Amino acid sequence: MNSKTSTLACLFFISTTLSAQTGLYPLGAAAVGMGNIATLQTDVWSALTNPAGLGMSPSFAAGIQHEQRYSIPELGIDAFAAVLPVLGGGIGLTLANTGFSEQGESRFGIQTGRKLGDHIAAGVGFHAHLIRFPAEYHNAFALSADAGIYVTPLPRLSMGVYVSNLSFSHFNNEARDRLPVIFHWGLGYEIAPVISLCVEVEKDVYAPLRIKTGAEYYTFNMLYIRLGVLSQPFEVHYGLGYKYRIFQIDFALYRHPVLGFSPQLSFSMTRR
Repeated sequence: MNSKTSTLACLFFISTTLSAQTGLYPLGAAAVGMGNIATLQTDVWSALTNPAGLGMSPSFAAGIQHEQRYSIPELGIDAFAAVLPVLGGGIGLTLANTGFSEQGESRFGIQTGRKLGDHIAAGVGFHAHLIRFPAEYHNAFALSADAGIYVTPLPRLSMGVYVSNLSFSHFNNEARDRLPVIFHWGLGYEIAPVISLCVEVEKDVYAPLRIKTGAEYYTFNMLYIRLGVLSQPFEVHYGLGYKYRIFQIDFALYRHPVLGFSPQLSFSMTRR
C-alpha cells in the first residue's frame, strides 16, 4: 500500500469512527439542512431515509446528491435515488458510494412504501453493503433490512418512525463488523403555511441518544430557508432550497466539532 493510499485509508477510518453513525447512510440536502431530520420526508429522498414516505404521495421522481464530507475530496459521498409509482404505492431504488478505488463503501437498496389508510403509510427496505479494501485485504459484504411508518394524525401534525438495520446484520469479514442498528422517531408541526418545526430522537443501540431539532421557512418565491441543531456531538446545520416547477435544488452545510465543514448539494425532479 503506497503512502497516499495509507493516508486516505486512515482518513476513511477516522471519519467513519468519529461520525455520529458509522456506515454509509446518506440523506438529502433538505434533511441535512434541518439537522438530519429525515423520518418525515415524503419525497424521493424518503427512499434513503424512511420508505414509508414513498407511500404517501407516490409519483415518478429521481434525484442525485453529493456531500463533500469534512471538505476532503476522497471522502465525498455520492447518492442516487429514484421512485416509481406502482399499484398505489411507491418503489424506490437507491445507490450510494463513498471513498476511492482502493478504499471505500457502496450501498444498493430497493424500498417500497404503501398507504394503509388515509393517514398512515408503512414501508420496508432491503440493502446490500460492500466495503472495499486494498488488494491485500478481503472486501466485506452484508445484507440488511429496514422498516418505517409515517402518520398524519392531525392536519398539521406528522410523525415518522424508522429503524435502520432491523435485521441486526453484520459484515462477513473476520471481525464481524456490525452495521449500525438505529431507531428514529420524528415529529413535525406546521405552525403556519410557510413555517415548519421538527424534532427527532435517534438511538443507536451501541451509542448515546441523539436529539435533533430543525425549522424550515418557505417563502412565496419558492425559496426554502432551513436551520437545524443536533446533540452528541453538538452540530449546527444550515440549508437553502429552491423549487421551480418539477425541479428542486437544495444546499446544506454543517460543521463537525472535530472533523470540520461538510457541504452538500442535491438536485431532484418530481413528476406528479
